[in-house]
Amino acid sequence: MSRVLVIDDSPMLVELTVRALTAAGYQVSGAQDLTSLNQKLSEGPFALILMDVNMPEMFGDDVVEYLRSQKKVTSKLVLYSDISEAELAGKTKASGADGYILKSGGLEAVISGVMNLIGAPALGVPAAVPAPAPTQAPQAAPAAPAPIASTGLKAAPSTGGRKPRILIVDDSEMTARIIEADLVAKGFEVHVADTADKATKIILKKQTRPDLVLLDVRMPNVNGEQFCRFIKSNSLFKGIKVLLCSGENVEELQRICREAGADGYIPKDAVMGNLVAKELMPPGGE
Repeated sequence: MSRVLVIDDSPMLVELTVRALTAAGYQVSGAQDLTSLNQKLSEGPFALILMDVNMPEMFGDDVVEYLRSQKKVTSKLVLYSDISEAELAGKTKASGADGYILKSGGLEAVISGVMNLIGAPALGVPAAVPAPAPTQAPQAAPAAPAPIASTGLKAAPSTGGRKPRILIVDDSEMTARIIEADLVAKGFEVHVADTADKATKIILKKQTRPDLVLLDVRMPNVNGEQFCRFIKSNSLFKGIKVLLCSGENVEELQRICREAGADGYIPKDAVMGNLVAKELMPPGGE
């Protein structure tokens, strides 16, 4: 299979890269955001996905984790950027990408990098002047679960002057909206998702990435434990705290916290909005 997907927020760069790889004999598609990415993935598998690192909506190295963990993509995943080679190699290693290509090498580097990873296309096109092979990187090891806490966080994380951001993941719209209204009134920026896919997209975007996820454990369309592990085992999301919310008994919540690596839990019969707001409030802030 010689299908390649190019992801970049620059329409011009996508077009140029698609044209160059198509001329080399590959079947190539382009995407510029998460919506078009998911659409392209639904059309069939790709041998290789080439993604820009710095895009307004998302980081390419975050997309690597999303594709591996949530979409179960087995394609070769390659980062593409004009940042320094040392920084790009570090992002490749941390994200578990299969390699990287420097934009400074031009389209010839893209073609030879793709050929190095998936071979020449089926029709047989002479290879361009070889560029250094993309660096191979093992998947980053999951972080060890943190000790559980009965009520979660003790202070708001550093947010660079913006409002602390919370993501509520709950299939009950009524419950989510009640908590949202309470938190918004207390000065927090709040986002709501009722599926793991929606929650993942919120986490991936720079503009909506939360400081804390309030996660319902038992939902028909979300495996709360699995989603918590996805966040906590991902080194790119190490700044995100996860607070479980459930009607389970305390012993079961403690078990899930311990095994999934959550930062704490809140029983559903607690006054969730007030408790979360209190736990996130900076010292001296009311």
